[in-house]
Amino acid sequence: MRKSIVLLACIIVICGWISAGKLYAEVSRIEITERTAFAGGMSFGKVGSYEKIRGRLHYAVDPENESNAQIVDLQYAPRNADGLVEFEGDFVLLKPVNLERGNHRLLYDVNNRGGLRMLAHFNSARGSNNPSTVEHAGNGFLMRQGYSLLWCAWNWDVAPGNDKMQIDLPIATKDGQTITALINAELSIVSSETKVQKFAWGGSRCYEVVNPEDNSTATLTVRDDPMGQRREIPRDRWRFGLLEGENVVADSTNVYFEDGFQPGKIYELLYVAKDPRVVGLGLAAIRDAISFFHFETKDSVGTPNPLAESGQERLSKPDPEFAYIFGISQSGRVTVHMIYQGFHVDEKGRMAFEGAWPHVAGGGKGGFNFRFAQTTHHPSHIEGNYFPADYFPFNYNLQQIRSPAGPVMCWRLPRRKEKFPTFLSRIMRWNTGPDRRHSFIPM
Repeated sequence: MRKSIVLLACIIVICGWISAGKLYAEVSRIEITERTAFAGGMSFGKVGSYEKIRGRLHYAVDPENESNAQIVDLQYAPRNADGLVEFEGDFVLLKPVNLERGNHRLLYDVNNRGGLRMLAHFNSARGSNNPSTVEHAGNGFLMRQGYSLLWCAWNWDVAPGNDKMQIDLPIATKDGQTITALINAELSIVSSETKVQKFAWGGSRCYEVVNPEDNSTATLTVRDDPMGQRREIPRDRWRFGLLEGENVVADSTNVYFEDGFQPGKIYELLYVAKDPRVVGLGLAAIRDAISFFHFETKDSVGTPNPLAESGQERLSKPDPEFAYIFGISQSGRVTVHMIYQGFHVDEKGRMAFEGAWPHVAGGGKGGFNFRFAQTTHHPSHIEGNYFPADYFPFNYNLQQIRSPAGPVMCWRLPRRKEKFPTFLSRIMRWNTGPDRRHSFIPM
């Protein structure tokens, strides 16, 4: 806890040296569905009480803008009459009722597979995806410091339930035709034997098979370990489906195996999937949500930014002087990936946040922006070894940025020349350089 406080304080001090600028955020509309007192109106020292605001953010992204050029398949997303790509997702904001008593800082937490982690980490609070009570405030550390706290949905494949944040990302099509591709899904059985297994990892959403009635173009294999030899399972022993009573019915996201899936084995399904989401828009959602609350006084229809009003008073500019982004584990990798691909810079070419803190992310990034990406998955020592996470470059060291492999592997941060502090905590210190000899410590 003490280390967390010290690191956060360092971000605050250093970011105080950076000048902020106005920025237009691509949130076209803010829809507020709940606005209530947080923690029963409890007062947090000199800052006073907080309020909780929950709702949906409606986004409109310009496919022709340079800051969106890195979004895979954006050119295949449907557009509105203005040529913009629209989508929407959940958000939660906790803010001081009296913004003048706050510290004029916005702290954004990258939710981890739909779950909110910031209050548990900084405030030692009881975990909740719908923070409302005194228990959810924990020791009140962030509130006593005066932060405005923000979360928004970003990863499309989070299954609903337990108040997990949801986002609706568009499906890519090419010339009006459905996009399909051969993809794989690893099925790792860790408990009891079962005859039905979902394609998706961790209870998330997954891509549907094109034709659940036909497995002739699909392959199901089994092996004993990640590097073991794959043994193909005859197609007449399995099918796309699930059990309804004693009957097997066709299903587009489950596989039925007559002999039963055995615990401790690794099964791999290769199948033709359809309807890829434009997954990289989730990273744009993070960027534009922070940008809206950081810089805009209202949305396109005149609804005020809650951080640009204090009580009944409308402010001439939003309260946050600076915005910071924080993420734990997978969410830390999202943060690093955003900087790597330039998602810290909005459509007007200005920084959405002035400080970043990826926690326990190692040197990793992730599979957050490619066709048929599944953002909840990650590689582990047993399964998912093929999922992208720990790939070059591993930090911001110029020796890694200027790779012998050429200019393809580079950070957009140095190229754009924006500078802000990035703190990496609980990092892996065994990352090596391109020569495989020299070790690089991030930063």
